Amino acid sequence: MGSHCTFSIKGRGHSTVPGAANVDDGVLMNMRDMDDITLNQNQSNVVVGAGNSLGDVYRTLDPYNVSVVIGRYDSVGFGMMVAAGLSFFNNRDGLAIDNVESYEVVIANGTVLHTSRSSHPDLHWALKGGNNNFGVVTHYTLRAFKNPGGVYGGLVTYPESSLDQLNDVIYDYHTKGAVDDVLTHVLPAYGFNGTSNETTNLSPVVYNSIVDALPPSLSGWIDTPHTNSMLRLTKYTDLVEEFNAGYPEGLVQEQRVFTVYAHRQFFADVWSLFRQWMQKYRHIKGFYGLHCNMPITPRAIAQGYANGGNALGLESSENRTISVLYFGITFNNLADRDRVLPAHDIFVNRMRALAAERGLLNRYMYFPFSLGPDRGTP
Repeated sequence: MGSHCTFSIKGRGHSTVPGAANVDDGVLMNMRDMDDITLNQNQSNVVVGAGNSLGDVYRTLDPYNVSVVIGRYDSVGFGMMVAAGLSFFNNRDGLAIDNVESYEVVIANGTVLHTSRSSHPDLHWALKGGNNNFGVVTHYTLRAFKNPGGVYGGLVTYPESSLDQLNDVIYDYHTKGAVDDVLTHVLPAYGFNGTSNETTNLSPVVYNSIVDALPPSLSGWIDTPHTNSMLRLTKYTDLVEEFNAGYPEGLVQEQRVFTVYAHRQFFADVWSLFRQWMQKYRHIKGFYGLHCNMPITPRAIAQGYANGGNALGLESSENRTISVLYFGITFNNLADRDRVLPAHDIFVNRMRALAAERGLLNRYMYFPFSLGPDRGTP
C-alpha cells in the first residue's frame, strides 16, 4: 500500500459523513466485535466497548435501574463520545463527552493509553470533542448513576395545522422548560414526506422521573393539538427502540447543521424556508426532509467545565441557550445525488448567512452531523 494509507474507524456505522465511518481505497477498522459492557460493583461507572450500539447499553443497564449519559436511538454507535453527544440527561448532566471518565485509546505508535483527568489529561481533554483524530478509542468508561426505575415519555405527532403554535412551544422549551426543569428532554423534529406532500412534527418528549403525566414545564407539548401520543411510563430501552423504529437503512442521506442562539422568529422562518425548498424535490423518489432544533442550555455547558472541560469552545454561548439546527434529507436512488445534494448545500449555507445577518449565528458546529464545509465555518 506504499507509505501512505488512508483509514477509517467504524463503530456501528451511524455517520453519513464521507470518510468518517467509511473509506474508499483504504482500510476500514470495524470495531463491531468489541461489544463488551461491564458495570462495576458499586454501579458508579460502566466500561463500554467501542463496537456496541446505544441500545445494547440500555438493555444491559435497565434491569439495574442504572443510566449513563449517551444518545437516544437504539442502533446508533459510540462515535458521539468523542464528538459531543445529546442525551435524555443533557439539561442536568451536560453532554455525553462530559461524562466520560476515561478513554482506552490506541495511539499512532501502537501504545495503549488510558486517559482521564489525572492520566494523560491533555489527550483526555482533546478526545472530549476532538473526534477520532488522536487515536483509535477501543473502550469508554462512563459515569453511571441510579435512575428512579422508570421514565415518562414517548413520541408525539403534530399535524401541519399545529406547527405555528408548536413553534412557540419549541422556543419556550429552549429558553424556559429546558432551563428551569433539568429533568426534561425534548427533540423537536419536523418532517416533510415528498411522496405524500405531508408535513408533520414527530417529537420525542421525555420526563426523567416516575410520573403519570407531563409536568407544567412540558405542558405545551400535550396542550398543542396533536394526532397521536405515545406518552406513558416506561423504560429507557423501550424509548430508544421506539425512537429508532422510523429510520430505515439503505437510503441516500445527507446531514448538515449550524448553531444559533434560540430565537422564536428565526426558528419559524428557517422551517418555513426549508419546507419551501423541499417542495422543489418532492418528485425525487423516496424524498424525505427532517429538521430539528436541538437545545444546549447554559447549565449543560457549565457541566462540561465542572467535569474538566472539553474541546468544543462553547464558552462563546454567552450564558444563553443555543440551538443546533439540523437539516437532513434522504431519498432512494444514488443517481439523484447530483440533483439534490449541491442544492441542499447552497440552501443550508444561505440559512447560515441569514443567521449571521440577524446576529444569531453561534460559531459552534455540532461535529457528528457536520460535513467539511460546516466544519470550516468560523
